[in-house]
Amino acid sequence: MGKKNIFITIGVLAIAASIVMYQVGNDSTHLSELKNYWWVPLPVFLLCFLIVIFSGKKKS
Repeated sequence: MGKKNIFITIGVLAIAASIVMYQVGNDSTHLSELKNYWWVPLPVFLLCFLIVIFSGKKKS
């Protein structure tokens, strides 16, 4: 498994975690902190996305 695939997997997991945190926090009053902090995994996704995009660029 290449490094690019690892970063894609981590990015997808970060987006999934963000969505799940929002949904679970929205449904439960005891877990409302999850809804307040659903955005926390998004910088991990952004970082992984940028690494994948810029790792494909080859210097000539």
